[in-house]
Amino acid sequence: MNSRNSRNPYKDLAGKKNVTGANINYYRTKKNYSVQQLSDKLIMLGLDLHRQSIFLIESGKRTVSDYELAAIAEILDITPNELLAEYTKHLREENIK
Repeated sequence: MNSRNSRNPYKDLAGKKNVTGANINYYRTKKNYSVQQLSDKLIMLGLDLHRQSIFLIESGKRTVSDYELAAIAEILDITPNELLAEYTKHLREENIK
């Protein structure tokens, strides 16, 4: 971000604690996984992320760590960058202005 730009790129989050929740939900439902199925697959990878936590992530009420994001992306057969794509685009557009 341009240091002369005083705009806050996080203002558009509307109180959400992550930018990937909606995309996680989209790709999870696209694969026809329930929240419980995603949780079970994460637990099989050694990541103890229960369905309530996934629900909170998807609704933007919980932060998601980098290792959680990587594991979720792996299970959904996508890259973490795909989960972040819209926000990355937003940041680039803000930096151009």
